[in-house]
Amino acid sequence: MMKKDNSKKPNIFFWFMGLMGSRLPIYLLAIVVSIVGFAGSKIANAWLIKDIMEAAQTRQTDGLLMTVAVNFVVIVLAMFTWRFGIIRYNIEAKRGIARVEKQVFAKVLRLPMSYYENKHSGDFMSKLVYDMERAGDIYGSRLRRLLDGILTTMIYMIPMLWLNWRLTLCLLFVSGLSFVVNSVFIKPMKTVGGRLSAKTSVLMEKITNILAGMETTKIFPTGRQLLNEYDVANEECYKLQKKTNVMSSALDSFNSLFDLLSGLAFLGVGVFFIAKNMVTLGELTAIYSIYGAFRYVVLEIGKYIPQLMNCVANAERIYEFLQLEEEPERYTRNDDGKAGGQSAVSADCALAARDVTFGYEDEKKVLDKFSMKITKGEFVAVTGKSGCGKSTLAKLILGFYRPKEGGFFIEGTSYGAMSLHELRDKIGYVPQEPYLFEASIAENIAYGMSSMAPENVPMEKIIEAAKAANAHEFIMKLPKGYDTVPGERGNTLSGGEKQRIAIARAVLKNAPLLLLDEATSALDNESERLVNEAIERLCENRTTIMIAHRETTIARADRVVAME
Repeated sequence: MMKKDNSKKPNIFFWFMGLMGSRLPIYLLAIVVSIVGFAGSKIANAWLIKDIMEAAQTRQTDGLLMTVAVNFVVIVLAMFTWRFGIIRYNIEAKRGIARVEKQVFAKVLRLPMSYYENKHSGDFMSKLVYDMERAGDIYGSRLRRLLDGILTTMIYMIPMLWLNWRLTLCLLFVSGLSFVVNSVFIKPMKTVGGRLSAKTSVLMEKITNILAGMETTKIFPTGRQLLNEYDVANEECYKLQKKTNVMSSALDSFNSLFDLLSGLAFLGVGVFFIAKNMVTLGELTAIYSIYGAFRYVVLEIGKYIPQLMNCVANAERIYEFLQLEEEPERYTRNDDGKAGGQSAVSADCALAARDVTFGYEDEKKVLDKFSMKITKGEFVAVTGKSGCGKSTLAKLILGFYRPKEGGFFIEGTSYGAMSLHELRDKIGYVPQEPYLFEASIAENIAYGMSSMAPENVPMEKIIEAAKAANAHEFIMKLPKGYDTVPGERGNTLSGGEKQRIAIARAVLKNAPLLLLDEATSALDNESERLVNEAIERLCENRTTIMIAHRETTIARADRVVAME
Protein backbone atom coordinates (compact mmCIF):
# COMPACT_ATOMS: atom_id res chain seq x y z
CA MET A 1 0.00 0.00 0.00
CA MET A 2 1.45 3.33 -1.04
CA LYS A 3 1.96 5.98 1.60
CA LYS A 4 1.36 9.58 0.71
CA ASP A 5 4.21 11.98 1.33
CA ASN A 6 3.09 14.43 4.00
CA SER A 7 6.59 15.85 4.59
CA LYS A 8 5.85 18.85 2.38
CA LYS A 9 2.59 20.12 3.72
CA PRO A 10 1.05 22.77 1.47
CA ASN A 11 -0.43 26.05 2.57
CA ILE A 12 -3.82 24.78 3.72
CA PHE A 13 -5.74 27.86 2.58
CA PHE A 14 -4.39 27.76 -0.97
CA TRP A 15 -4.78 23.96 -1.06
CA PHE A 16 -8.43 24.24 -0.03
CA MET A 17 -9.09 26.95 -2.60
CA GLY A 18 -7.46 24.73 -5.23
CA LEU A 19 -10.12 22.07 -4.59
CA MET A 20 -12.54 24.25 -6.56
CA GLY A 21 -10.59 23.35 -9.68
CA SER A 22 -11.48 25.16 -12.90
CA ARG A 23 -14.37 26.98 -11.18
CA LEU A 24 -12.03 28.97 -8.94
CA PRO A 25 -11.48 31.86 -11.42
CA ILE A 26 -15.26 32.20 -11.91
CA TYR A 27 -15.79 32.16 -8.14
CA LEU A 28 -13.16 34.86 -7.55
CA LEU A 29 -14.39 36.95 -10.49
CA ALA A 30 -17.94 36.83 -9.11
CA ILE A 31 -16.67 38.14 -5.77
CA VAL A 32 -14.75 40.96 -7.47
CA VAL A 33 -17.77 41.89 -9.61
CA SER A 34 -20.02 42.06 -6.54
CA ILE A 35 -17.46 44.16 -4.63
CA VAL A 36 -16.92 46.61 -7.50
CA GLY A 37 -20.65 46.95 -8.03
CA PHE A 38 -21.43 47.69 -4.37
CA ALA A 39 -18.45 50.01 -3.90
CA GLY A 40 -19.31 51.80 -7.16
CA SER A 41 -22.84 52.53 -5.93
CA LYS A 42 -21.48 53.99 -2.69
CA ILE A 43 -18.96 56.20 -4.52
CA ALA A 44 -21.57 57.37 -7.02
CA ASN A 45 -23.89 58.22 -4.12
CA ALA A 46 -21.12 60.14 -2.34
CA TRP A 47 -20.33 62.10 -5.51
CA LEU A 48 -23.99 62.94 -5.90
CA ILE A 49 -24.09 64.28 -2.32
CA LYS A 50 -20.95 66.34 -3.02
CA ASP A 51 -22.44 67.91 -6.14
CA ILE A 52 -25.70 68.72 -4.33
CA MET A 53 -23.88 70.24 -1.32
CA GLU A 54 -21.61 72.38 -3.53
CA ALA A 55 -24.58 73.52 -5.65
CA ALA A 56 -26.46 74.49 -2.49
CA GLN A 57 -23.41 76.28 -1.08
CA THR A 58 -22.69 78.26 -4.26
CA ARG A 59 -26.36 78.49 -5.34
CA GLN A 60 -25.31 77.31 -8.82
CA THR A 61 -27.93 74.74 -9.90
CA ASP A 62 -27.22 74.74 -13.62
CA GLY A 63 -26.76 71.15 -14.81
CA LEU A 64 -27.64 69.74 -11.39
CA LEU A 65 -30.59 67.76 -12.78
CA MET A 66 -28.38 66.07 -15.36
CA THR A 67 -25.81 65.28 -12.66
CA VAL A 68 -28.49 63.69 -10.50
CA ALA A 69 -29.80 61.64 -13.46
CA VAL A 70 -26.35 60.39 -14.45
CA ASN A 71 -25.47 59.44 -10.88
CA PHE A 72 -28.82 57.67 -10.48
CA VAL A 73 -28.19 55.57 -13.59
CA VAL A 74 -24.69 54.72 -12.37
CA ILE A 75 -26.06 53.69 -8.96
CA VAL A 76 -28.72 51.44 -10.54
CA LEU A 77 -26.18 49.77 -12.86
CA ALA A 78 -23.74 49.33 -9.98
CA MET A 79 -26.40 47.72 -7.76
CA PHE A 80 -27.42 45.42 -10.62
CA THR A 81 -23.76 44.42 -11.06
CA TRP A 82 -23.46 43.80 -7.29
CA ARG A 83 -26.54 41.58 -7.24
CA PHE A 84 -25.42 39.60 -10.29
CA GLY A 85 -22.01 38.99 -8.70
CA ILE A 86 -23.59 37.85 -5.41
CA ILE A 87 -25.88 35.36 -7.16
CA ARG A 88 -23.02 33.92 -9.22
CA TYR A 89 -20.76 33.76 -6.17
CA ASN A 90 -23.39 31.87 -4.13
CA ILE A 91 -23.80 29.33 -6.94
CA GLU A 92 -20.06 28.75 -7.23
CA ALA A 93 -19.60 28.58 -3.43
CA LYS A 94 -22.23 25.85 -3.11
CA ARG A 95 -20.71 24.04 -6.09
CA GLY A 96 -17.29 24.20 -4.40
CA ILE A 97 -18.62 22.84 -1.09
CA ALA A 98 -20.36 19.99 -2.94
CA ARG A 99 -17.09 19.23 -4.76
CA VAL A 100 -15.17 18.90 -1.49
CA GLU A 101 -17.93 16.78 0.07
CA LYS A 102 -17.74 14.48 -2.96
CA GLN A 103 -13.99 14.09 -2.47
CA VAL A 104 -14.48 13.26 1.20
CA PHE A 105 -17.16 10.66 0.35
CA ALA A 106 -14.99 9.21 -2.42
CA LYS A 107 -12.11 8.96 0.06
CA VAL A 108 -14.34 6.92 2.36
CA LEU A 109 -14.71 4.23 -0.31
CA ARG A 110 -10.96 4.15 -1.00
CA LEU A 111 -9.83 3.69 2.59
CA PRO A 112 -8.77 0.19 3.66
CA MET A 113 -10.88 -1.87 6.05
CA SER A 114 -8.19 -1.41 8.71
CA TYR A 115 -9.17 2.27 8.98
CA TYR A 116 -12.77 1.42 9.88
CA GLU A 117 -11.74 -1.35 12.25
CA ASN A 118 -9.26 0.88 14.09
CA LYS A 119 -11.13 4.20 14.00
CA HIS A 120 -14.40 5.21 15.60
CA SER A 121 -17.23 6.08 13.21
CA GLY A 122 -17.74 9.30 15.20
CA ASP A 123 -14.34 10.53 14.01
CA PHE A 124 -15.46 10.35 10.39
CA MET A 125 -18.86 11.86 11.20
CA SER A 126 -17.09 14.78 12.86
CA LYS A 127 -15.03 15.40 9.73
CA LEU A 128 -18.04 15.10 7.48
CA VAL A 129 -20.43 17.20 9.55
CA TYR A 130 -18.51 19.65 11.72
CA ASP A 131 -15.21 20.13 9.88
CA MET A 132 -16.86 20.14 6.46
CA GLU A 133 -19.43 22.71 7.56
CA ARG A 134 -16.84 25.02 9.13
CA ALA A 135 -14.33 24.63 6.30
CA GLY A 136 -17.15 25.25 3.80
CA ASP A 137 -17.58 28.68 5.38
CA ILE A 138 -14.34 29.66 3.61
CA TYR A 139 -16.18 29.39 0.30
CA GLY A 140 -19.50 30.46 1.75
CA SER A 141 -18.76 33.79 3.43
CA ARG A 142 -15.42 34.22 5.17
CA LEU A 143 -13.23 34.71 2.11
CA ARG A 144 -15.76 36.90 0.33
CA ARG A 145 -16.14 39.18 3.31
CA LEU A 146 -12.40 39.44 3.80
CA LEU A 147 -11.82 40.18 0.11
CA ASP A 148 -14.75 42.57 0.28
CA GLY A 149 -12.98 44.49 3.00
CA ILE A 150 -9.57 44.52 1.29
CA LEU A 151 -10.73 45.39 -2.24
CA THR A 152 -13.41 47.84 -1.10
CA THR A 153 -10.86 49.65 1.05
CA MET A 154 -8.58 50.04 -1.99
CA ILE A 155 -11.48 51.21 -4.17
CA TYR A 156 -12.72 53.72 -1.58
CA MET A 157 -9.24 55.16 -1.11
CA ILE A 158 -9.07 56.31 -4.75
CA PRO A 159 -11.91 58.91 -4.59
CA MET A 160 -11.02 59.83 -0.99
CA LEU A 161 -7.42 60.61 -1.96
CA TRP A 162 -8.68 62.41 -5.04
CA LEU A 163 -10.98 64.61 -2.97
CA ASN A 164 -8.41 65.43 -0.25
CA TRP A 165 -5.33 63.32 0.26
CA ARG A 166 -4.25 65.02 3.52
CA LEU A 167 -7.54 64.31 5.28
CA THR A 168 -7.60 60.79 3.88
CA LEU A 169 -4.12 59.96 5.19
CA CYS A 170 -5.14 61.11 8.66
CA LEU A 171 -8.16 58.83 8.54
CA LEU A 172 -6.06 55.91 7.30
CA PHE A 173 -3.77 56.24 10.33
CA VAL A 174 -6.75 56.00 12.68
CA SER A 175 -8.16 52.95 10.84
CA GLY A 176 -4.74 51.27 10.84
CA LEU A 177 -4.84 51.08 14.64
CA SER A 178 -7.98 48.92 14.41
CA PHE A 179 -6.35 46.52 11.97
CA VAL A 180 -3.31 46.06 14.24
CA VAL A 181 -5.44 45.20 17.27
CA ASN A 182 -7.62 42.78 15.28
CA SER A 183 -4.59 40.95 13.90
CA VAL A 184 -3.55 40.06 17.46
CA PHE A 185 -6.56 37.70 17.63
CA ILE A 186 -5.60 35.69 14.51
CA LYS A 187 -3.32 33.04 16.08
CA PRO A 188 -5.33 32.46 19.31
CA MET A 189 -8.57 31.98 17.38
CA LYS A 190 -6.97 29.52 14.96
CA THR A 191 -5.49 27.53 17.87
CA VAL A 192 -8.78 27.39 19.75
CA GLY A 193 -10.60 26.48 16.52
CA GLY A 194 -8.31 23.47 15.99
CA ARG A 195 -8.77 22.28 19.57
CA LEU A 196 -12.53 22.72 19.33
CA SER A 197 -12.61 20.62 16.14
CA ALA A 198 -10.69 17.80 17.85
CA LYS A 199 -12.95 17.86 20.91
CA THR A 200 -16.03 17.88 18.70
CA SER A 201 -14.76 14.65 17.13
CA VAL A 202 -14.53 13.08 20.61
CA LEU A 203 -18.03 14.33 21.44
CA MET A 204 -19.37 12.77 18.23
CA GLU A 205 -17.79 9.45 19.20
CA LYS A 206 -19.59 9.50 22.55
CA ILE A 207 -22.93 10.22 20.90
CA THR A 208 -22.39 7.45 18.35
CA ASN A 209 -21.52 4.99 21.14
CA ILE A 210 -24.78 5.74 22.95
CA LEU A 211 -26.95 5.49 19.82
CA ALA A 212 -25.28 2.39 18.36
CA GLY A 213 -25.47 0.49 21.66
CA MET A 214 -28.87 1.72 22.81
CA GLU A 215 -30.12 -1.76 23.83
CA THR A 216 -27.01 -2.41 25.93
CA THR A 217 -27.14 1.11 27.30
CA LYS A 218 -30.70 0.63 28.54
CA ILE A 219 -30.22 -2.85 30.01
CA PHE A 220 -26.78 -2.62 31.61
CA PRO A 221 -25.38 0.07 33.93
CA THR A 222 -23.11 1.27 31.14
CA GLY A 223 -25.67 3.98 30.35
CA ARG A 224 -24.66 6.14 33.30
CA GLN A 225 -20.96 5.67 32.53
CA LEU A 226 -21.48 6.63 28.87
CA LEU A 227 -23.55 9.63 29.95
CA ASN A 228 -20.78 10.73 32.32
CA GLU A 229 -18.21 10.40 29.52
CA TYR A 230 -20.48 12.43 27.25
CA ASP A 231 -20.85 15.10 29.95
CA VAL A 232 -17.07 15.38 30.31
CA ALA A 233 -16.55 15.68 26.55
CA ASN A 234 -19.45 18.11 26.25
CA GLU A 235 -18.04 20.25 29.08
CA GLU A 236 -14.65 20.43 27.33
CA CYS A 237 -16.37 21.49 24.08
CA TYR A 238 -18.40 24.04 26.03
CA LYS A 239 -15.27 25.57 27.57
CA LEU A 240 -13.55 25.85 24.19
CA GLN A 241 -16.70 27.25 22.57
CA LYS A 242 -17.00 29.70 25.45
CA LYS A 243 -13.39 30.77 24.93
CA THR A 244 -14.08 31.26 21.22
CA ASN A 245 -17.21 33.29 22.00
CA VAL A 246 -15.35 35.42 24.57
CA MET A 247 -12.62 36.26 22.05
CA SER A 248 -15.20 36.99 19.35
CA SER A 249 -17.23 39.16 21.74
CA ALA A 250 -14.12 41.01 22.89
CA LEU A 251 -13.19 41.63 19.27
CA ASP A 252 -16.71 42.81 18.41
CA SER A 253 -16.77 45.08 21.47
CA PHE A 254 -13.46 46.66 20.54
CA ASN A 255 -14.62 47.17 16.97
CA SER A 256 -17.84 48.82 18.14
CA LEU A 257 -15.91 51.12 20.46
CA PHE A 258 -13.41 51.93 17.74
CA ASP A 259 -16.27 52.60 15.32
CA LEU A 260 -17.60 55.26 17.70
CA LEU A 261 -14.17 56.79 18.37
CA SER A 262 -13.21 56.88 14.70
CA GLY A 263 -16.45 58.68 13.89
CA LEU A 264 -15.67 61.30 16.51
CA ALA A 265 -12.08 61.52 15.25
CA PHE A 266 -13.35 62.15 11.72
CA LEU A 267 -15.55 65.03 12.88
CA GLY A 268 -12.66 66.55 14.83
CA VAL A 269 -10.23 66.29 11.93
CA GLY A 270 -12.89 67.52 9.48
CA VAL A 271 -13.65 70.65 11.52
CA PHE A 272 -9.92 71.40 11.72
CA PHE A 273 -9.46 71.06 7.95
CA ILE A 274 -12.49 73.29 7.21
CA ALA A 275 -11.22 75.91 9.65
CA LYS A 276 -7.89 75.93 7.80
CA ASN A 277 -9.67 76.06 4.38
CA MET A 278 -7.98 72.79 3.46
CA VAL A 279 -11.24 71.16 2.34
CA THR A 280 -14.63 72.31 1.05
CA LEU A 281 -17.91 71.38 2.73
CA GLY A 282 -18.91 69.35 -0.32
CA GLU A 283 -15.64 67.41 -0.32
CA LEU A 284 -15.89 66.81 3.43
CA THR A 285 -19.46 65.54 3.07
CA ALA A 286 -18.48 63.23 0.22
CA ILE A 287 -15.48 61.90 2.14
CA TYR A 288 -17.64 61.41 5.22
CA SER A 289 -20.18 59.46 3.14
CA ILE A 290 -17.46 57.18 1.78
CA TYR A 291 -15.58 56.97 5.08
CA GLY A 292 -18.65 55.57 6.84
CA ALA A 293 -18.52 52.56 4.53
CA PHE A 294 -14.70 52.61 4.52
CA ARG A 295 -14.54 52.44 8.32
CA TYR A 296 -16.97 49.50 8.33
CA VAL A 297 -15.00 47.41 5.83
CA VAL A 298 -11.72 48.08 7.67
CA LEU A 299 -13.34 46.66 10.80
CA GLU A 300 -14.56 43.72 8.72
CA ILE A 301 -10.98 42.96 7.63
CA GLY A 302 -9.85 42.72 11.24
CA LYS A 303 -12.89 40.67 12.17
CA TYR A 304 -12.81 38.13 9.36
CA ILE A 305 -9.08 37.35 9.27
CA PRO A 306 -9.27 35.53 12.66
CA GLN A 307 -12.53 33.85 11.64
CA LEU A 308 -11.02 32.75 8.33
CA MET A 309 -8.02 31.26 10.14
CA ASN A 310 -10.44 29.44 12.43
CA CYS A 311 -12.06 27.83 9.37
CA VAL A 312 -8.63 27.01 7.93
CA ALA A 313 -8.00 24.90 11.05
CA ASN A 314 -11.02 22.77 10.08
CA ALA A 315 -9.81 22.60 6.47
CA GLU A 316 -6.51 21.27 7.80
CA ARG A 317 -8.31 18.30 9.38
CA ILE A 318 -9.98 17.59 6.05
CA TYR A 319 -6.56 17.76 4.37
CA GLU A 320 -5.17 15.24 6.87
CA PHE A 321 -8.14 12.94 6.22
CA LEU A 322 -7.68 13.11 2.45
CA GLN A 323 -3.98 12.25 2.86
CA LEU A 324 -4.67 8.95 4.65
CA GLU A 325 -3.33 5.78 3.06
CA GLU A 326 -5.76 4.31 0.56
CA GLU A 327 -6.53 0.78 -0.42
CA PRO A 328 -4.54 0.12 -3.60
CA GLU A 329 -6.25 -0.77 -6.86
CA ARG A 330 -4.19 -3.95 -6.81
CA TYR A 331 -1.47 -5.49 -4.72
CA THR A 332 1.90 -4.13 -5.81
CA ARG A 333 3.70 -7.44 -5.27
CA ASN A 334 2.74 -10.73 -6.85
CA ASP A 335 1.61 -12.94 -4.00
CA ASP A 336 3.39 -16.02 -5.32
CA GLY A 337 6.60 -14.06 -5.77
CA LYS A 338 6.81 -14.86 -9.49
CA ALA A 339 6.87 -12.42 -12.40
CA GLY A 340 3.53 -11.75 -14.04
CA GLY A 341 1.53 -13.29 -11.23
CA GLN A 342 1.40 -16.71 -12.89
CA SER A 343 1.53 -19.76 -10.67
CA ALA A 344 1.61 -23.53 -10.65
CA VAL A 345 -1.94 -23.59 -9.27
CA SER A 346 -4.32 -25.22 -11.73
CA ALA A 347 -7.16 -23.18 -13.23
CA ASP A 348 -9.49 -25.95 -12.00
CA CYS A 349 -8.64 -24.86 -8.48
CA ALA A 350 -11.32 -22.33 -7.51
CA LEU A 351 -9.38 -20.94 -4.53
CA ALA A 352 -5.99 -21.69 -3.04
CA ALA A 353 -4.04 -20.31 -0.10
CA ARG A 354 -0.30 -20.99 -0.17
CA ASP A 355 1.78 -20.60 3.01
CA VAL A 356 -0.25 -17.59 4.15
CA THR A 357 1.12 -15.77 7.18
CA PHE A 358 -0.75 -12.80 8.62
CA GLY A 359 -1.11 -10.82 11.82
CA TYR A 360 -2.77 -7.50 12.63
CA GLU A 361 0.29 -6.76 14.73
CA ASP A 362 3.79 -7.69 13.60
CA GLU A 363 4.62 -9.60 16.76
CA LYS A 364 1.39 -11.64 16.82
CA LYS A 365 0.50 -14.06 14.02
CA VAL A 366 -3.14 -15.00 13.45
CA LEU A 367 -2.31 -17.30 10.52
CA ASP A 368 1.07 -19.01 10.17
CA LYS A 369 1.97 -20.84 6.94
CA PHE A 370 -1.70 -21.63 6.29
CA SER A 371 -2.44 -23.51 3.06
CA MET A 372 -5.68 -24.69 1.50
CA LYS A 373 -6.99 -25.78 -1.93
CA ILE A 374 -10.62 -25.83 -3.03
CA THR A 375 -11.66 -27.29 -6.37
CA LYS A 376 -14.42 -25.82 -8.51
CA GLY A 377 -17.93 -26.74 -7.40
CA GLU A 378 -16.76 -27.94 -3.98
CA PHE A 379 -18.59 -27.03 -0.75
CA VAL A 380 -15.99 -26.58 2.01
CA ALA A 381 -16.79 -25.88 5.66
CA VAL A 382 -14.09 -24.02 7.62
CA THR A 383 -14.28 -24.71 11.34
CA GLY A 384 -12.23 -24.02 14.43
CA LYS A 385 -12.26 -22.57 17.90
CA SER A 386 -13.00 -18.90 18.49
CA GLY A 387 -9.91 -16.82 17.77
CA CYS A 388 -8.26 -19.35 15.46
CA GLY A 389 -8.48 -16.98 12.48
CA LYS A 390 -11.68 -17.98 10.62
CA SER A 391 -12.95 -14.40 10.23
CA THR A 392 -9.43 -13.22 9.41
CA LEU A 393 -9.27 -15.82 6.64
CA ALA A 394 -12.53 -14.43 5.22
CA LYS A 395 -11.10 -10.90 5.24
CA LEU A 396 -7.98 -12.09 3.43
CA ILE A 397 -10.03 -13.96 0.83
CA LEU A 398 -12.04 -10.78 0.19
CA GLY A 399 -8.81 -8.77 -0.19
CA PHE A 400 -9.50 -6.52 2.81
CA TYR A 401 -6.00 -7.28 4.08
CA ARG A 402 -2.86 -8.47 2.39
CA PRO A 403 -0.85 -11.45 3.70
CA LYS A 404 2.52 -10.72 5.24
CA GLU A 405 3.86 -13.80 3.50
CA GLY A 406 2.47 -16.27 0.96
CA GLY A 407 -0.61 -15.54 -1.08
CA PHE A 408 -3.98 -16.46 -2.52
CA PHE A 409 -5.03 -17.67 -5.97
CA ILE A 410 -8.49 -17.60 -7.51
CA GLU A 411 -9.15 -19.80 -10.55
CA GLY A 412 -5.39 -20.32 -10.86
CA THR A 413 -4.51 -16.61 -10.94
CA SER A 414 -2.58 -14.85 -8.20
CA TYR A 415 -4.38 -12.07 -6.34
CA GLY A 416 -1.46 -9.85 -7.33
CA ALA A 417 -2.24 -10.30 -11.03
CA MET A 418 -5.69 -8.70 -10.83
CA SER A 419 -7.24 -5.57 -9.41
CA LEU A 420 -9.17 -5.77 -6.14
CA HIS A 421 -12.30 -4.83 -8.07
CA GLU A 422 -11.80 -7.79 -10.42
CA LEU A 423 -11.10 -10.05 -7.47
CA ARG A 424 -14.22 -9.04 -5.49
CA ASP A 425 -16.35 -9.34 -8.60
CA LYS A 426 -15.66 -13.07 -8.47
CA ILE A 427 -16.88 -13.48 -4.88
CA GLY A 428 -20.40 -13.44 -3.44
CA TYR A 429 -20.38 -12.71 0.28
CA VAL A 430 -23.01 -13.30 2.98
CA PRO A 431 -21.79 -12.17 6.44
CA GLN A 432 -23.05 -13.30 9.83
CA GLU A 433 -24.73 -9.94 10.39
CA PRO A 434 -25.76 -8.64 6.95
CA TYR A 435 -26.08 -4.90 6.53
CA LEU A 436 -29.23 -3.49 4.97
CA PHE A 437 -29.15 0.08 3.70
CA GLU A 438 -31.93 2.50 4.54
CA ALA A 439 -33.50 1.99 1.14
CA SER A 440 -36.29 -0.21 -0.19
CA ILE A 441 -35.90 -3.97 -0.04
CA ALA A 442 -35.84 -4.03 -3.84
CA GLU A 443 -32.88 -1.62 -3.84
CA ASN A 444 -31.08 -3.61 -1.15
CA ILE A 445 -31.31 -6.73 -3.32
CA ALA A 446 -30.45 -4.82 -6.51
CA TYR A 447 -27.12 -3.67 -5.01
CA GLY A 448 -25.89 -7.18 -5.76
CA MET A 449 -25.77 -6.44 -9.49
CA SER A 450 -22.68 -4.25 -9.72
CA SER A 451 -22.90 -3.87 -13.51
CA MET A 452 -25.80 -1.40 -13.32
CA ALA A 453 -27.42 1.13 -11.01
CA PRO A 454 -30.05 -0.32 -8.59
CA GLU A 455 -32.89 1.61 -10.24
CA ASN A 456 -32.03 0.02 -13.60
CA VAL A 457 -32.11 -3.59 -12.40
CA PRO A 458 -35.25 -5.29 -13.84
CA MET A 459 -37.83 -6.03 -11.16
CA GLU A 460 -38.32 -9.56 -12.44
CA LYS A 461 -34.65 -10.33 -11.70
CA ILE A 462 -35.02 -8.96 -8.17
CA ILE A 463 -38.11 -11.11 -7.56
CA GLU A 464 -36.40 -14.16 -9.06
CA ALA A 465 -33.45 -13.69 -6.69
CA ALA A 466 -35.79 -13.20 -3.71
CA LYS A 467 -37.66 -16.42 -4.52
CA ALA A 468 -34.38 -18.33 -4.75
CA ALA A 469 -33.48 -16.97 -1.30
CA ASN A 470 -36.84 -17.92 0.27
CA ALA A 471 -37.51 -14.21 0.78
CA HIS A 472 -40.34 -13.47 -1.66
CA GLU A 473 -43.14 -14.78 0.55
CA PHE A 474 -42.34 -12.68 3.64
CA ILE A 475 -41.53 -9.60 1.50
CA MET A 476 -44.99 -9.69 -0.08
CA LYS A 477 -46.56 -9.69 3.42
CA LEU A 478 -44.83 -6.40 4.29
CA PRO A 479 -46.97 -3.21 4.10
CA LYS A 480 -45.35 -2.00 0.88
CA GLY A 481 -43.88 -5.24 -0.39
CA TYR A 482 -40.61 -4.70 -2.21
CA ASP A 483 -40.93 -0.93 -1.69
CA THR A 484 -40.77 -1.35 2.10
CA VAL A 485 -37.87 0.45 3.76
CA PRO A 486 -36.68 -1.86 6.57
CA GLY A 487 -35.33 0.96 8.76
CA GLU A 488 -31.77 1.70 9.82
CA ARG A 489 -29.63 -1.45 9.44
CA GLY A 490 -32.85 -3.38 8.71
CA ASN A 491 -33.94 -3.25 12.35
CA THR A 492 -37.61 -3.86 11.53
CA LEU A 493 -36.79 -7.32 10.15
CA SER A 494 -35.80 -10.49 11.96
CA GLY A 495 -32.31 -11.96 11.69
CA GLY A 496 -33.49 -14.69 9.34
CA GLU A 497 -35.30 -12.21 7.08
CA LYS A 498 -32.23 -9.98 6.83
CA GLN A 499 -30.10 -13.02 6.10
CA ARG A 500 -32.39 -14.10 3.25
CA ILE A 501 -32.29 -10.62 1.70
CA ALA A 502 -28.49 -10.78 1.87
CA ILE A 503 -28.61 -14.17 0.15
CA ALA A 504 -30.91 -12.73 -2.54
CA ARG A 505 -28.32 -10.02 -3.07
CA ALA A 506 -25.64 -12.70 -3.51
CA VAL A 507 -27.90 -14.63 -5.90
CA LEU A 508 -28.26 -11.54 -8.07
CA LYS A 509 -24.49 -11.01 -8.11
CA ASN A 510 -24.07 -14.53 -9.52
CA ALA A 511 -20.37 -14.77 -8.62
CA PRO A 512 -18.55 -18.12 -9.17
CA LEU A 513 -17.19 -18.21 -5.60
CA LEU A 514 -19.50 -17.93 -2.57
CA LEU A 515 -18.21 -17.03 0.90
CA LEU A 516 -20.59 -17.50 3.84
CA ASP A 517 -19.40 -16.30 7.25
CA GLU A 518 -21.44 -17.97 10.04
CA ALA A 519 -24.58 -17.29 7.98
CA THR A 520 -26.87 -19.40 10.21
CA SER A 521 -25.17 -19.15 13.61
CA ALA A 522 -27.62 -16.69 15.19
CA LEU A 523 -30.89 -18.08 13.77
CA ASP A 524 -33.68 -20.13 15.29
CA ASN A 525 -34.49 -23.56 13.87
CA GLU A 526 -37.19 -22.41 11.43
CA SER A 527 -35.13 -19.48 10.17
CA GLU A 528 -32.09 -21.75 9.85
CA ARG A 529 -34.14 -24.22 7.77
CA LEU A 530 -35.32 -21.48 5.38
CA VAL A 531 -31.84 -19.98 5.10
CA ASN A 532 -30.23 -23.38 4.51
CA GLU A 533 -32.72 -24.12 1.74
CA ALA A 534 -31.78 -20.79 0.15
CA ILE A 535 -28.08 -21.55 0.57
CA GLU A 536 -28.47 -24.95 -1.11
CA ARG A 537 -30.02 -23.29 -4.17
CA LEU A 538 -27.36 -20.59 -4.10
CA CYS A 539 -24.55 -23.16 -3.95
CA GLU A 540 -25.62 -24.96 -7.11
CA ASN A 541 -22.88 -24.74 -9.77
CA ARG A 542 -20.77 -22.62 -7.44
CA THR A 543 -17.75 -23.09 -5.24
CA THR A 544 -18.76 -22.46 -1.63
CA ILE A 545 -16.74 -21.69 1.48
CA MET A 546 -18.82 -21.78 4.65
CA ILE A 547 -17.27 -20.59 7.90
CA ALA A 548 -19.38 -22.48 10.42
CA HIS A 549 -19.55 -24.17 13.78
CA ARG A 550 -23.06 -25.71 13.74
CA GLU A 551 -23.06 -29.45 13.13
CA THR A 552 -26.10 -29.21 10.83
CA THR A 553 -24.24 -26.78 8.59
CA ILE A 554 -20.95 -28.68 8.63
CA ALA A 555 -22.78 -31.91 7.70
CA ARG A 556 -23.82 -30.39 4.36
CA ALA A 557 -20.20 -29.77 3.30
CA ASP A 558 -18.22 -31.94 0.90
CA ARG A 559 -15.11 -31.38 3.00
CA VAL A 560 -14.17 -29.78 6.32
CA VAL A 561 -11.06 -27.64 6.87
CA ALA A 562 -10.30 -27.43 10.59
CA MET A 563 -8.26 -24.42 11.67
CA GLU A 564 -6.20 -24.49 14.85
